[in-house]
Amino acid sequence: MNRANFSLRLVQTTTTAAMSRRRLSSIFASSSSSASSTASTSAPANLVCALPPAYAVFKERLLSGTLGPDDARHLFDEVLLDCDLAKAPNQLLSALARTPPSVASSDGPAFAIELFKRMDRCASPQVAPNGYTYSILIDCYRRAHHPDLGLAIFGRLLKTGLGLNVVAYSTVIDGFFKEGEVDKAYDLFHQMKKQGISPDVVTYNSTIDGLCKSKAMDKAYELFREMKKQGISPNVVTYNSTIDGLCKSKAMDKAYDLFREMKKQGISPNVVTYTSTIDGLCKSKAMDKAYDLFREMKKQGITPDVVTYTSTIDGLCKSKEMDRLRSLGMWKESVRMFKDMSNCGLTPCVISCNSFMHALCKRGRIQEAKDIFDSMVKNGPKPDVNCYSVLLHGYATQGCFADVEWVGWVMPWRNSTIWLMSVYRLTALFTVA
Repeated sequence: MNRANFSLRLVQTTTTAAMSRRRLSSIFASSSSSASSTASTSAPANLVCALPPAYAVFKERLLSGTLGPDDARHLFDEVLLDCDLAKAPNQLLSALARTPPSVASSDGPAFAIELFKRMDRCASPQVAPNGYTYSILIDCYRRAHHPDLGLAIFGRLLKTGLGLNVVAYSTVIDGFFKEGEVDKAYDLFHQMKKQGISPDVVTYNSTIDGLCKSKAMDKAYELFREMKKQGISPNVVTYNSTIDGLCKSKAMDKAYDLFREMKKQGISPNVVTYTSTIDGLCKSKAMDKAYDLFREMKKQGITPDVVTYTSTIDGLCKSKEMDRLRSLGMWKESVRMFKDMSNCGLTPCVISCNSFMHALCKRGRIQEAKDIFDSMVKNGPKPDVNCYSVLLHGYATQGCFADVEWVGWVMPWRNSTIWLMSVYRLTALFTVA
């Protein structure tokens, strides 16, 4: 279609649209008026002058969760007809892809893909999809859990002459990792380098994180060292993924070295960094270092979350050095930490409750363990099978037959192996006595 025929078609389309309905941007004039100020402050400065009224209405109703599919199509069409740059529709597609589900629109990424097709089919050459548009489309497929369809867009980019870029590769790589397609993601990472496209920090972060989560720690650590050799500085996200992966693979020395390295590089650890490192130290029985880091993060003004508390309390309660630590006041500290969680508005999880109950029972403080159990039943979290096992074991060890019987009646798994084993142990205790 030549330019003259396209212009005629565009005029006919505009005329038909005007005759068939009033423009939604004028129907929602009041919304547009208030939204224009919002758009002008949130949109890039070079985009504001090119924004048609329909853009502001679309954005305002999208943010308020009142943009239904029909109105979105009409408003998007108006944007395509009235603007002379692809930036405006690109901004709308990007915002729609990231919008959480609402009553008006249950699946933002899928609907953004539909609107892209309208843009691709009907837009003028000035508003035709560009490289950024295709990157948004690829991200939509990633969010929709179809990275393979995002990969198929590569052919379209090459066909249109736009070419492949680091954003497109990074998005598809991240999508494959999140869907568990580790080999595809890793192969694509190497393919992009063969194509002469250099990975950036986002690409490395996605690849390292994906490899760490798939327990391919050797490859992940190798990439961590490679990116530094390439002159790409790791950020807090890179360090967090690598440190967490090393901790989970029991390479605690390397993890702790990286933790100290990032601080020397001027990168401040956040709650994720501290929690991963503390958890790794606790599991490797390095409780002195773990507790020192716990106190350090609080001094730095970083508030521990429920996972941080759980790891530290669990480590203290399970430590073989508990007798020595108790003499140093660490047992009292674990008690204080458990109470401090509730005072901070954090609800202890089942793991921290079980660990603390187990420690109490070992010290003959069965009633305090029972108090925690009662609180769990009343306020949550709901006791699991391990929680009942801890209580049964505590009562059986102390020879409290009536209490063992009571737990056996109230537990959901009555006549379970746990209950029978506790009764067996109790019987053995009485027999010895």
